Amino acid sequence: MREIEFKGKALEYFGIWLANILLTVITIGVFSAWAKVRRLKYFFNNTQILEYSFAYHATGWQILKGRIIALFAILILGTGSAYIPGFSIISFIIIFFLLPFVINSSLRFNARMISYRNIKFNWHGTYKQTFLYFVLGPVISFVSFGFLHPLFTKFYYTYYANNHSYGTSKFSANTTVKKYYLDSIKSGFLPTLIIFYSIIIYTIWDIISLMEWDVDYIDSVFVTSGSEIERIIHYNLGYNNILENYSYSFTTFLFILIPIIFLTNFIYKIFARNMLLRATILNNSNNKGIAANFDSKLNPATYLWIIISNAIIVPITLGLMSPWAQIRFYKYLSHSTKIEIIGDLNLFLDTEKKNLSSLGEEYAEMEGIEVNI
Repeated sequence: MREIEFKGKALEYFGIWLANILLTVITIGVFSAWAKVRRLKYFFNNTQILEYSFAYHATGWQILKGRIIALFAILILGTGSAYIPGFSIISFIIIFFLLPFVINSSLRFNARMISYRNIKFNWHGTYKQTFLYFVLGPVISFVSFGFLHPLFTKFYYTYYANNHSYGTSKFSANTTVKKYYLDSIKSGFLPTLIIFYSIIIYTIWDIISLMEWDVDYIDSVFVTSGSEIERIIHYNLGYNNILENYSYSFTTFLFILIPIIFLTNFIYKIFARNMLLRATILNNSNNKGIAANFDSKLNPATYLWIIISNAIIVPITLGLMSPWAQIRFYKYLSHSTKIEIIGDLNLFLDTEKKNLSSLGEEYAEMEGIEVNI
């Protein structure tokens, strides 16, 4: 297997990055669409497989048009929610059921704007499956107290891989739910989630138990002596102290556990990405054979070190080291990803070009939200 090469250099990219910032500021943000295109063109043009680079084909106008449409939609929904009673509920329902369409449009656009040796990638997801795996999946994972999170991670990742194609040849990944659960345990993510939800449930249950009042006893206050009233007052004061203690303990608990959840989830996603790429193949649509195998060697410790050190260095240098940090991160990501070409690559590419010219090409014109693994 050969590593995916990245030839970008920090000093070279610095000029593009600085010009993008200055022009974006001067144009009050309008140039940001073109800035994104310039940035992505640089990174894709410097990413190589077998000494051939990728290409990025989007234009600034395509991206700006998508942002203008999104802005108008937000303004309409926001204005309606502000002036029409109950419209916020309608807005939520509209957004909830519109999300799969937006996600599919985004994935199709992002795939179609990337090519390798003049053959573009594509996305073939459906509304129903995107709604289930990308919208409902996270909700179900949350209400299941994390127990179903590895299951829906498996659905999400394999759906993402299986519905991308290179020309007419589709990618496919065959993974098992068991491996995702094992990785979630190995990373510490699932045990941490279980502890998190268990403490929350126990705390809520305990507070509810403390809030139980003896109704007959409270009613008797109005017909009993002052000493009884004093006892009620002392009881309430003690109850308030208990709630304050719970509040302090719960805040401390969140302060400690939430960063651990983020960290273990980060590690879990690295494990899941490695597993997915190792299981992913590019199916040759011409002879139904395998055209390429993939591998991923991301190391959680190295990956975290790059993320954390970048997060420290960039603010210290007032952002001037941002190009270096981006190049450093992307280079590690590329070099940790490997590919093995099976068969005659030139014959495969020639056949793909003939297939595409006979089928025609669908064109996605609008950028949506970012969705990736």
